Amino acid sequence: MTRYSKIHIIVMLLSFLFVNKLHGQTDIVQSEIIPYRLVPSQNPMYGCWLEIELIGLPESVARNEELVESLYRLVVQKETGEIGWSVDEVKWNGRQFVLVKIQVPSPYTIQPKSEIHEINVVPHDE
Repeated sequence: MTRYSKIHIIVMLLSFLFVNKLHGQTDIVQSEIIPYRLVPSQNPMYGCWLEIELIGLPESVARNEELVESLYRLVVQKETGEIGWSVDEVKWNGRQFVLVKIQVPSPYTIQPKSEIHEINVVPHDE
């Protein structure tokens, strides 16, 4: 072994002995994505108001009524600019949520919230 390779081995052994584990990403909090969209209200008393529709809420979120109400308030605050349009991540009781607005392509293709679509599935014979 040459003199330089011995020095390299000694430096490597010392670095393995004295270097601790890196704690860079140990406190990662998983974010839940909450998609929402603004749809025209079907209530005749509202006129031309929009309603907020939370799309595909996870079961853990949908069961907590207080959390769902808070998410509605957060969406209203985000849409009115109270918390800023660039704010995506919101923390609530130690949980992190990302509010994602789903754009509706055209006002004429918006389906009302109360409409149910039925799909006929034809079984495949082999």
